[in-house]
Amino acid sequence: MNTETDLLIVGAGAKAAGITTKVHVINSLGLTELSAKVIEGTEVAASWKGLNGMTSGEEPLAVTPIKDVGFPYRSHVEFGEAGEAIDAGLAAFTWQQYMISRRRYARWVDAGSPQVRHRDYGDYLTWVMSRATEGVEHLRGRVVQVTLDDEGRRWVVEVEEEGGRSRHSCSALVLTGPGIHRAFPHEPGIAERVFHCDSKRSEFARIPADGSHDIAIVGGGESALSATMFLRGFRPECRFTIYTPMLPMSRGESFLENRVFSNPDVIEWASLDEQTRRDFVKHSDRGVFDPPSLAAIAYDDRVSFALGRVTDVGSASGGRQVRVVCESPEGAVDREHDYVANCTGFDLLAQLRTLFPAKVREEIERQAGPIWDRPAGTEVPIGRNLELLGLTPRLQIPGLAGLSQGPGFANLGALGLLSNRVLQPFVVNALSDTQRSSIT
Repeated sequence: MNTETDLLIVGAGAKAAGITTKVHVINSLGLTELSAKVIEGTEVAASWKGLNGMTSGEEPLAVTPIKDVGFPYRSHVEFGEAGEAIDAGLAAFTWQQYMISRRRYARWVDAGSPQVRHRDYGDYLTWVMSRATEGVEHLRGRVVQVTLDDEGRRWVVEVEEEGGRSRHSCSALVLTGPGIHRAFPHEPGIAERVFHCDSKRSEFARIPADGSHDIAIVGGGESALSATMFLRGFRPECRFTIYTPMLPMSRGESFLENRVFSNPDVIEWASLDEQTRRDFVKHSDRGVFDPPSLAAIAYDDRVSFALGRVTDVGSASGGRQVRVVCESPEGAVDREHDYVANCTGFDLLAQLRTLFPAKVREEIERQAGPIWDRPAGTEVPIGRNLELLGLTPRLQIPGLAGLSQGPGFANLGALGLLSNRVLQPFVVNALSDTQRSSIT
């Protein structure tokens, strides 16, 4: 089967929900006729519901759900006068409207609008995507390869479905999701004792339920926190050592920090020097824990922190344990644990390498410059529409846009702004000259 669409989105998570909701509203208003297709291998909001990966679904959401799929509702910036009508159309998809439809809104407000769980947020995203239908299609399958058509003007996405394979072409491709867990070299003989950020919950059943076992958690960000919170409940007798390269910090939630997430233009984010942008992302998003969860483990005698960077994981006690070597401020530290969880994060570029054949990667780098073989720590060139700069057709990668365009694009900080940036090229071409001139 071969199909065509304007926009193809890989992954049915929060970013896809924000984009498809905006597509639905834009089509309903008659501003243009957009077609969007979402391809997901498991289920809508899979990573939020606790059935896939390390999260149990019980973890508290790091941001308030009021920052929903339309937040920050400033569509006039990207769409001019049409933006007000677009934001008004999004009213049917707000968190408040979802809670009202479940007859739970008053109870939630009277309780002080408490944090919600990942599972609750996943249910909200599922509700949103079930209602965003105008011009939107969903396909259950796994993307196995992405190529270019013969003219090099459209992406061709090959999908493995239950009944076979299908091909879908699009003029713009949006890749969502975290990517592949970062490489974590270890001796093959201890593979059964090593877990990763995307390990399935069933895999953790290898940890015996009886007795106390010592588990090393490697990483200092949200993945490490999720692993710790999940395993504390899954194996309550176990002990945990969190190896983190810097002191554990809680997420900043001041007005100024939040403002940068929802409106990076207010401080002219793109004009800041790279180190300033890196420092902000490091201390407000990556490598931090949300305050309630940090408080929960801070006084838990089963949890301890080890400051340093893990450099090697090997076999110990004849393969019955793992040896973790950590470079600490005092020098190399060598400790033994029963199991280890690699929570050093995900690599989106590594996932892209698996999707694009060598010939396509060569063409991408011919147009956009080095991508996969860039020097470590250098910035990937992402443009204002969250696209890989210099590349035609558009390849939009919000997960890589945090450093270049603003920290909210890599997480839940501004889903409405993210969708505006992704869809602006489609909509602006369809606006009248008067409407186009009103764009700020």
